[in-house]
Amino acid sequence: MKKIIITESQFKKLIENIIQEDNKGYSTKLTNIDPLTSQRSWDVTYQTNLDKTYKEIDEIVNEIEKLVVQNKNDLDAKELLKLSKLLRNKFSRYII
Repeated sequence: MKKIIITESQFKKLIENIIQEDNKGYSTKLTNIDPLTSQRSWDVTYQTNLDKTYKEIDEIVNEIEKLVVQNKNDLDAKELLKLSKLLRNKFSRYII
């Protein structure tokens, strides 16, 4: 097996690129490596995925609409539908 030697800054860039490719709603950046213990320090930045959140709210509204169709006399379901649509509309205006 051949040994590969890279500098600390090259290692940081490599790790940063690998982690950013793994987009799970957050990104991390290696900020420090302790030369004595090899302990690593990281900055974590969380990203909000507003499009995904809107789609999830829309899916909830669709499910509540189905509930209202099944239970036409259920006033609570109708009120819940009204509130969920209001939330969806407000959220759509917020993300524009």
